[in-house]
Amino acid sequence: MKVLLTGKDSKDIESLVKSLGLEIVATNPDVVISYGGDGTLLTSERVYPGVPKLPIRDSLICKKCPDHEEKVLLQELLASKLKLKEYKKLETTFFYRTFTALNDFVIRNAQPMHAIRFQISNTNKLLIGDGIVLSTPFGSTGYFKSITGETFERGWGVAFNNTTQKIPPLFLKDGDTITFKLGRGSATLSFDNNPDIFKIDEGSELQFKLSDQTAKIYELESLRCPNCHITRG
Repeated sequence: MKVLLTGKDSKDIESLVKSLGLEIVATNPDVVISYGGDGTLLTSERVYPGVPKLPIRDSLICKKCPDHEEKVLLQELLASKLKLKEYKKLETTFFYRTFTALNDFVIRNAQPMHAIRFQISNTNKLLIGDGIVLSTPFGSTGYFKSITGETFERGWGVAFNNTTQKIPPLFLKDGDTITFKLGRGSATLSFDNNPDIFKIDEGSELQFKLSDQTAKIYELESLRCPNCHITRG
C-alpha cells in the first residue's frame, strides 16, 4: 500500500510506517495519513481531495482522530479493518471558481466594528449582523455549534452570527440551495482552514449547495485499544 504523510511532525512516524511494510510516496498515494490535528486533516483534504485519509492524532485537539495508538491504527489499515466513510462537502462558485468545503464556509464582516446587511433567499429578510456560517455535518461540531449550541448529522446547516434579530439555524437537505446577497458593508468569504480569504463586494450574490464531491475518511467505530491513554481535547 502506498501512503503519503502530511503534518509538520509527520517525520516522527516515518520509521514506524516503513517497518509495517507501507510504502511512503510523494505522489499518487492509496491513502493520505494526516498526522496532526483537525487542521491537518482539513489541509490534507484540500491538497489531496478525494483520496482516502487516515487521521492520526498528534494534537490534544483532534475530534476527528480516533483514540488509538499509531501502530494499532496502521495495522488495522493494513488488515482492511477500518471503515471508510464518505462525507459530502459544501460548494459555491465565486469569481468563476468553484470551491468546496469539508467543514464550513464562513461569511463575515471584514471590519469587526461594522455589521453587514444581507439577505438569505430562504428568509427574504434584511438581516444585520456579523454574517453566517454554512456547515456540513462534519463541521457542525465547530463554529456552527459555538453559535447555535447544536450539531446535526444529515444535510447541511446555516448559522446566523450575532444578528440583531435572533434567527434560529436553518437545516437543509441534499438538493437545497441558499443564496446570500450582501446589501451593505464589507464582507469576506473563508472556508475550512484555507489561508486564502476572499473579499465580497456590495451587491454580490453567492449560492451554496451540497457538492457531489466527498471526503473519504477512515474511522474506527467500536475497536478499543487497551494500551491507549490519549484523551480527546
